[in-house]
Amino acid sequence: MVNDQLESYFRAQQVSLQWLPMLRAMATELAEQTDANDLRRLFFQIGQRLAADTGELFQSAKSLTQLEENLNDFWMRINWGWVEFAETESYIDISHHASPLAEAFGDGALPWSVGLLEGFYQSVFHVLGASEAIVVREVAGLSSGMIVRLHFGRIDN
Repeated sequence: MVNDQLESYFRAQQVSLQWLPMLRAMATELAEQTDANDLRRLFFQIGQRLAADTGELFQSAKSLTQLEENLNDFWMRINWGWVEFAETESYIDISHHASPLAEAFGDGALPWSVGLLEGFYQSVFHVLGASEAIVVREVAGLSSGMIVRLHFGRIDN
């Protein structure tokens, strides 16, 4: 019960009250007029643009730990939570905590708005030299309002 109250309180703080009604109305209109797959692609492109516009923040990273630190500095400054990377044999697990996507656009929009984080992280890894054959994808069923789970690896993983 306390954790639910804390989460509700925290989520309410994530998006400026000035913008919340506008973002929710925009999300509703987008969802009613555009296919969810097209919206996910659009948000993927927005994520790529964000990475391109902020590349100086992460291009100098020499390790996964340093990349995580650089990105967390950025995410914290813009109130977008934080990221944790975990390397496995076949992929990098990306856990993005406290992203405002679900709060800004509504929980129902998370399946397509998560494309923003997919596009952002894929661009980051590709700028750092990763092969185009390796992609970032959400892990089905593991994302919620407060955490987005992604994998960076071959598409069959």
